[in-house]
Amino acid sequence: MKFQLERIALFSDAVFAIAITLMMIEIKAPHLGHHVSFGEAFFTFMELMPVFLGTILSFYLIGMFWTKHHKLMKYLTGYTPKLIWLNISFLLCIAFIPFSTSFVFENFQSFSPLPLVVYNLNYVLATVLEYRLFSYAFNPKNGICTGEPIPESDYNKKEMLFPIVVYTLVSVLAFVNPTFAATGYAAFAFENWITKSRKKK
Repeated sequence: MKFQLERIALFSDAVFAIAITLMMIEIKAPHLGHHVSFGEAFFTFMELMPVFLGTILSFYLIGMFWTKHHKLMKYLTGYTPKLIWLNISFLLCIAFIPFSTSFVFENFQSFSPLPLVVYNLNYVLATVLEYRLFSYAFNPKNGICTGEPIPESDYNKKEMLFPIVVYTLVSVLAFVNPTFAATGYAAFAFENWITKSRKKK
């Protein structure tokens, strides 16, 4: 049983690693001619900045998903076919992130809300499936988790569902003004403030 769980964890880690690697591959280095000045080369390089920022943002968001998935695996003592398929469905969303990242940040100057909506919908689906995965795994009726109490920090429903609110907010703002819609991600800082305030109480 332990070996089978390790296979699930290793397969999942591979998907996370490949998704991150594919995002880096999407960044195409500019070709500079022999007589290009420093200033021209610099402005050509700066044109890649949106892609760099998008890759960094998605890198950390994937890292957040991986961290939670890592916490989940340490509590599992068994598995079921449903757990496997929930995990595969969740990983499918992770595998799509390089595409959605490239789509939105390659078209950051477009006034169409579609790229940003696709990007955020990708994260909404990933978050929902991650929540379903946790809920199923930690349900005592399924008998695949340790009998020890799960720390609230490892499975806080409100914190897991909060990103859905943020991604939905950004998607709605994209229809109003795609250029400034991304400012909605600042809500993640508000989430941290709420968490810290709650702990102080």
